[in-house]
Amino acid sequence: MLKKILPKEEKYFEDFKEMIFHIEEMAKFNKELFDAEVPDKNNFLKMKPLEVRCDEISSRITKRLNKTYITPFDREDIFALVKRLDDISDMLLGAAARVDTFVIDKKINHADRMAAIVQEQINELGVAIQDLKVKRINEMKAVKDLESEADRVYQTAMKELFEQETNAINLIKKKEILDLLERISDRCQSTANVILSIFLKNT
Repeated sequence: MLKKILPKEEKYFEDFKEMIFHIEEMAKFNKELFDAEVPDKNNFLKMKPLEVRCDEISSRITKRLNKTYITPFDREDIFALVKRLDDISDMLLGAAARVDTFVIDKKINHADRMAAIVQEQINELGVAIQDLKVKRINEMKAVKDLESEADRVYQTAMKELFEQETNAINLIKKKEILDLLERISDRCQSTANVILSIFLKNT
């Protein structure tokens, strides 16, 4: 009975490592999608099974939490971290899905830079998640700095979009995609805050 109550810490850590690995792969395909002069929907198709895998891991962590009393760090922090990682996965797929759904056949100005920033943020999160027992403040600061850069790029993109795009439907499509990329960057920053909380509570 005691074995069911006491968790194996490594299971949580390994799940988070696996989850961020899949998200890093999604971020890579997302960047490739927005880098291309003509977006390739195959990048979207490659992302779908990775997002499904993240959902499965999220569900597994949640079920384990509901069956155990003792956790490697605060239960609410585990819930918060898995929720934010799952959100990032969902939003990455959502951005790619909109390119496919909206039949975007040309590169969107500044979307490539925003996708690159998101990828950098996710890579920094990945470094921290590889060992949540190590206090990696520099990586969390990098995520925040990158989020500030994403805000600047987003503002520039919005200004140019409303100045230069004359087709209202195309404007709405591009704006929705840029909005989502900006929100992914924000969610990365929110994830960094959760990780920082874990560091501070466990030092």
